Amino acid sequence: MRVRSREGQMQVTGGCVAASRQNIRRTLVDYAFATASLAVLIVGIVFVNLDHDLTGRQVLANLGLNLIASVVFAVIFTWLSGRVQERSLQESLAESFTSHSDRITTAVAQGNAEFLPDAVYPPLDPRDGGYGDRFNVDMTRSLEKTGFYAFRGPSARFVVARLRESNHYPQQVKVAMLSPGDPRAIQRRAADRVPWGRFQGVGIQQLESDLRHELILTVVSLFDYRRYCPVNLLYVEDTAVYRYEMFDDSVYLAWYDSPRSRSLEMPESLRFPVGSFMYKTLRLDLVRRFEISSNKAVTFTAEQDDDFLVQHLAGVLGEPVDQADVDAWRQAYDEYVEDFSTYLQSMYRGMRRFA
Repeated sequence: MRVRSREGQMQVTGGCVAASRQNIRRTLVDYAFATASLAVLIVGIVFVNLDHDLTGRQVLANLGLNLIASVVFAVIFTWLSGRVQERSLQESLAESFTSHSDRITTAVAQGNAEFLPDAVYPPLDPRDGGYGDRFNVDMTRSLEKTGFYAFRGPSARFVVARLRESNHYPQQVKVAMLSPGDPRAIQRRAADRVPWGRFQGVGIQQLESDLRHELILTVVSLFDYRRYCPVNLLYVEDTAVYRYEMFDDSVYLAWYDSPRSRSLEMPESLRFPVGSFMYKTLRLDLVRRFEISSNKAVTFTAEQDDDFLVQHLAGVLGEPVDQADVDAWRQAYDEYVEDFSTYLQSMYRGMRRFA
């Protein structure tokens, strides 16, 4: 309470001092004006008295002429000075507006580049609208000039199919996805797929089984891609709210929970450029996940053979796995992505034709 009272007293004292200073300045200005007027008046009277031949009528007549001349001068001066001041004010306002407009435009442009996407792709159902030409063309162009590729999401089912069809192979591949041995995460993601058009009438248990099988096929495909570059794989507990694919120049973020994406297999997606808040945040988050995750990441390299994959899957699934299983899963993956691979091949031919 004492502190507040002191602060209040300081504010009141400061206000009184400011008001006192303003009164002093006003008094000084009035005094200076009165003094100057009096001095000029005295000088004028002295000059008039120097001519002893002037009569009172002549003095008044001259005074009247001077008053008329003063009025004419004042009118002309006011009109001219008003025009000049108006033009000066307009120029000043225009310069100030241009300056502030440039600053605002620069600030908005910087904010757009840092926080807003530079492209938005609508959701769709592959059965009706295909896989999205503009989305896949843009992503393919990013892929063909990147050295780094990363995926983070529930299932990386199309990742290897996309990488295999590309004319350029990245030097580093990182994938963070659900583990086929995590039933709770699979159950959550399977429930999200219930509204999809092609799963209408399919029971939840079947969806869970299909998703588990899909994840196994994805692991096998990522292992096979090790011949092109090492593949870092991390199993994460994904909430299936979004997924993203990251390249050197941008990140493509798919928003599963978008109001327009609820019942569509391909969700609404947004592209953020390198240097944006979203890109920097997601990349740093991914790198740190690989560093500190309690689930140890595995790296697939060209020196490893199928025995390594068999042992890895057996440990993840908690059940025996043999070579026959791996061979069957390889074939199943090729069949699973056959339609998407065919689409990518057709898209590449179109890109080369219109390049």
